[in-house]
Amino acid sequence: MRTPINNFKKRINFRRRLFGGIISLAILLFTGLGVAAQGSYPEPQDLYINDYANLLSDTDRTNVNDLLVTLRQENDIEATLLTIGAINDYNTGDSTIEAFATNLFNTWGIGDRNKNNGVLLLVAVNDRKVRIELGNGYENRYNDEMQDVINEHILPSFRNGNFSQGIYRGTRAIVGELTGEWPADLNSVTAGSSGSQPTPVQINSSPSPTFLSSGNTGFDFHPGFLWGGGGLAIGAAGVGLQRYRRYRKRRCPDCQTSMTRLDEVADDVYLDTGQKLEEMLKSIDYDAWKCPNCNYHTLYAYPSWFSGLKKCPQCSYRTVKTTTTVLEQATYTSTGRERITKDCQHCTYHQESIATIPMKTKSESSSSSSFGSSSSSSSSFGGGSSSGGGASGGW
Repeated sequence: MRTPINNFKKRINFRRRLFGGIISLAILLFTGLGVAAQGSYPEPQDLYINDYANLLSDTDRTNVNDLLVTLRQENDIEATLLTIGAINDYNTGDSTIEAFATNLFNTWGIGDRNKNNGVLLLVAVNDRKVRIELGNGYENRYNDEMQDVINEHILPSFRNGNFSQGIYRGTRAIVGELTGEWPADLNSVTAGSSGSQPTPVQINSSPSPTFLSSGNTGFDFHPGFLWGGGGLAIGAAGVGLQRYRRYRKRRCPDCQTSMTRLDEVADDVYLDTGQKLEEMLKSIDYDAWKCPNCNYHTLYAYPSWFSGLKKCPQCSYRTVKTTTTVLEQATYTSTGRERITKDCQHCTYHQESIATIPMKTKSESSSSSSFGSSSSSSSSFGGGSSSGGGASGGW
């Protein structure tokens, strides 16, 4: 026999269970939404190019891909490009492009896990930020060079809204810095007028490949171009093109009179002490062109990218000599150590750092298409890592 008290207790218990169920369901939903809100890094779809912001033209996409594939096959250096809208689109909790790049680098595992020689070029177009992230194997050896790449070869194009060109030029410059094979058409030029010291200006050269005669001069090419006599013809044409660009007749921009190219002695009048030292060290060769009518003059700089000298971060001349001293040899079971010393021969700049020498590894087949792996997979990285080395910039 049911009593009013029993019925009341049952209703209370039912309501308690119902309320508890609603609370539990709310907790589950909130937790699930919280997990989803944490987000995740974008997934790589390709080893070389992940252009999620659609910044590359078809031509530059092909050229960048060829550069990165060649870098991998010929130098065993593993690099990839990622373009996104903004880092906050992924809700990873990273507040800076540096943190995002480092964490994504390690999430993807870019580069060989033993050599740690991976490279990430990251563009967050809506954040107006660009980052070159380097693997641990580089230590701090290329931070200054990567900053130069961003400042001199990426940002000028980005500021003009030409992201595709900036990425292509930046990729070529990264490859040039890491391999020592510098594309000749990325050279800089200095110009000045009568009665004043020359001031640096940036060349906005075309991203089209420049063909030179030397096989160890950095440039972009397709192996088919060098097939048989056709390759020789193109090489010869390239030499002629370079000579024409350097020695062609020039007119004064002020009075339109034909200018005269001064000899190596006469042009010293228009060089400062740092530029004279660059010529003496053979890191840069300067050509001075002078107008015989109004005395306007212009200086053109032609760097020798195989001099072994780098641009000084303090005085900006290409007069920094890098010396490497091995402290501990690397073996097949342990890493080594080396001291890297950078000294400017023009100013007082001096820097020392200790870098890790990657363990020796047995050679692997270059036919692999996956980073740091002998697998035939085309979508897996090799387990490399980064501790935040590299450089960043904004526009």
